Amino acid sequence: MKKDCWKEIFEAIPFACLVLMPKLPDEFVVVDANPAYLRLTGFSKEDVLNRDSREAFPPVPAVEECGRDQISAALLKVLKTGKKVEIKDLRLDLRNNNTGRFEQQAFTSQNIPIKNSAGEVEVILHTIRKVTIENQYDKREKEILEELNLSRQQFKNFIHENPDGLYRLDLEGNFIHANEGLTKMAEIPLDKLKKTNFLPFCAPYHKELILDHFSRATAGRITSFEADFFSAKGNKLNLKILLMPMQVEGKVVEVHGIAKDVTQLKQNEKVIVEKSRFLEVHAAFVSSLLENDIQHDALNETFGIIGKTVNADRMYYFGADKDPDTGEILISQKVEWCSANAIPQIDNEELQNMPIKKVEEITAPLIKNLPFTAIYQDLEPGALKDIFEEQQIKSMLLLPIFVGENLSGFVGFDDCTRQRVWNEEEISFLKSLTQNLTNAFEKSAALEKVKKREEELKLSEQKFRALVQEGSDLISILNINGYYSFVSENYKKLLGFNPEELTGKNAYHYIHPEDTEKVRTQFFRLTEEKQVTISPYRFRNKEGQYRWVQTTLTNLLDDSAVQGIVANSRDITTVIKQAREIEHINERYQLAATATEDLIYDWDLTSNEVTRFHRGLQELFGYPSDVVNKRSFWKENIHPEDKPIEKKKLYQAIGDPNQDFIKTEYRFRKADGTYARVVDKGYIIRDHTGKAVRLIGATSDISEITAKREAVKVANKRFKMAMKATSEMIWDWDIKKDFVTRSKGYKKIFGYDTNNATSVNSFWLDKVAKEDREKVEHSLKCALKDTEAKKWKLEYRIVKADGKIAHVVDRGYILRDKNGQATRMVGAVLDVTHSRKILRKIQKQNKILKEIAWEQSHVVRAPLARIKGLLHLLEEEEFEEMSKEEILFHMKDSTNELDSIIRNIVGKTEKINVRVR
Repeated sequence: MKKDCWKEIFEAIPFACLVLMPKLPDEFVVVDANPAYLRLTGFSKEDVLNRDSREAFPPVPAVEECGRDQISAALLKVLKTGKKVEIKDLRLDLRNNNTGRFEQQAFTSQNIPIKNSAGEVEVILHTIRKVTIENQYDKREKEILEELNLSRQQFKNFIHENPDGLYRLDLEGNFIHANEGLTKMAEIPLDKLKKTNFLPFCAPYHKELILDHFSRATAGRITSFEADFFSAKGNKLNLKILLMPMQVEGKVVEVHGIAKDVTQLKQNEKVIVEKSRFLEVHAAFVSSLLENDIQHDALNETFGIIGKTVNADRMYYFGADKDPDTGEILISQKVEWCSANAIPQIDNEELQNMPIKKVEEITAPLIKNLPFTAIYQDLEPGALKDIFEEQQIKSMLLLPIFVGENLSGFVGFDDCTRQRVWNEEEISFLKSLTQNLTNAFEKSAALEKVKKREEELKLSEQKFRALVQEGSDLISILNINGYYSFVSENYKKLLGFNPEELTGKNAYHYIHPEDTEKVRTQFFRLTEEKQVTISPYRFRNKEGQYRWVQTTLTNLLDDSAVQGIVANSRDITTVIKQAREIEHINERYQLAATATEDLIYDWDLTSNEVTRFHRGLQELFGYPSDVVNKRSFWKENIHPEDKPIEKKKLYQAIGDPNQDFIKTEYRFRKADGTYARVVDKGYIIRDHTGKAVRLIGATSDISEITAKREAVKVANKRFKMAMKATSEMIWDWDIKKDFVTRSKGYKKIFGYDTNNATSVNSFWLDKVAKEDREKVEHSLKCALKDTEAKKWKLEYRIVKADGKIAHVVDRGYILRDKNGQATRMVGAVLDVTHSRKILRKIQKQNKILKEIAWEQSHVVRAPLARIKGLLHLLEEEEFEEMSKEEILFHMKDSTNELDSIIRNIVGKTEKINVRVR
């Protein structure tokens, strides 16, 4: 930068400015200050030149935070980076020259580096510009925007429901948006109206006037005027226009407007005067009507006058009543007047007792006490449009009639000649008439209510008299010390005292001495409480007998009509006795539960309360008493799979008036999570109509029995399988009944059918071979008679069904009772016929083998010994007695003898093999 060019810049800056020169790393010295700076701070040049930048502004008393530290930090940053640094919203408090007080000010500071030819920062131009007012304006603008956003939703509702035309224009006069009211006036859909300019709708003779006011609005002014316009269909409208500029950050961006159709108002000023006159006449007429009962004839005449006044073709009244069964609102036409242009509907049956919700469009506004208007062309297909078509209606206005907070009906006006938009004046006029009708209905309802209350009051007086004189409650009035000032007549009936016998007497004299102090303590609680209920105590009757009484005391000492304590007492002697009897019954239930170890219950089916009696439940299900006594104990612990089945059985039994006993079996969860098998038996108690009122029953744990039952089933199944698997005939003899059960092997082995095989004596023993029958009978008799014998075994012969003899081995296990008497015998019969045949063959073979062995050991030995002796002679060559030839001869003879013996043994051996085969 050119040397000293910063001085030119400094002189050209129009706002407060300092020239700061860096000295030390954190110190900046003021080398120049422009006049604007001196005016702003009130310093002279001598006050600031060559001073530290921290002293460039006057000190601020009692302010800890100020902009000096921010300025120092910014200057250091400029020196370090060599770039401009800006500070926004810098707070520097300055003294007001007029008041002498410091005022908080906001500034924007620019710190611009001025560098020398070497690129080093030579000086820093420090400028400050006051932005206090701008900040305030920004803050306010934000608040306004927030308020505007908050109101936009309200404006939207206002726009949609407003009968006037509401719209938005851009700065060229094109429509941005419009409500339904404006589209009706313009007779053009909204989608076609958008982006269309307003000028084509202006009457030529009013175009300059309209443009002039639009220019004012775009310039930021609110303006209003009246002018003529033409709809898209060419209909002339006289509109009252209000234009409002929409500004954003002080700049107009849109123009909002309201168009009010005053065409009818202008055209019918004379008619309005007539309406006012008619209003006075009708108000007087209706007022006279309200003084008498509402009659349909009088209403019909009034409706005719009103209908003609507002140029309607039909006026009618619908009454609204709630259906007593469903509660929905039903409407019925009661009164109707029609002009020559309308078709009467008074006899239309479809308009009687018609649900109002059938015509959904009218329901919402009427039940909110709001008018309903509609024209044919705007209706969507539905029930209301069907009614318009059937009754040739072009336009409709309905005004609700409320009596209290309830919709009592509505008055309607139909125009059958034109699609008419009802204006505010007409609606207000008709509302006033409808209000008169509302007043008449409210008066009628009020008179009816008063009449009903008078009847109720008379009835309540009669009831009170009956309660006091004939009721079961003893009513009396006492002072705070317990002295009677009033006693009801029924004291005579219930306690034997005439009222005058107790009046003036102290109630404590008749209370049992043991209960007096308790009653006195509770009685004096009335000094702090409005009402007190005294627990049961004993009260002496005229005969000297004590009756149990329960009393409720109400402090009405401050009530001028009573001036005492009202006591409502009830004789509960019977209740106390019943309670004690119930205690005794419960004790018996408890003892029964203790003795049986069952869970006994008493279920009141009317109140759904269950009382359970139990002992040692920890042993039965493992639950503590507080859990067992819960109402939901059964529902929570019955097995999920059994619950729906058991509930169905239970409700079927309860619902059947001919059934008074129920027995079920199901699984019940124990405290440890396992399930017990239980049997539940209950007796159903019914009233005179057969309705079940109580169920008394007991729940027993049969898990052990069930387990044994299952074990028996398994054992029987195994026994049957064993009987099928074995080749033996299994039998089971019930000795006392002399009944025998035999397996199927009986028929398979011996050929006899088991269907009639029941008796030992008549069936089994007569099949035993005659030679063995006595042996079998004797053996069985001895085994059964011996109390120590547990087993029996015998081999004998039996005659099979085909007449053949079978050898069997019969074994049995004897079961005895505690006295040793045989009660049952279970055994098995094994057919050993084949093994016995083989055994006999083996015995014969052994005999032959013994003979062969004898021959081998004796007969064969003799010739063999001779041969050995002769061989010895030959070896020794000793021929003294016999010659060699003689020896050889004898050897041959012995050899032949030995051969003969061996052949005989071989023959016997072959015979053994043949027999074995």
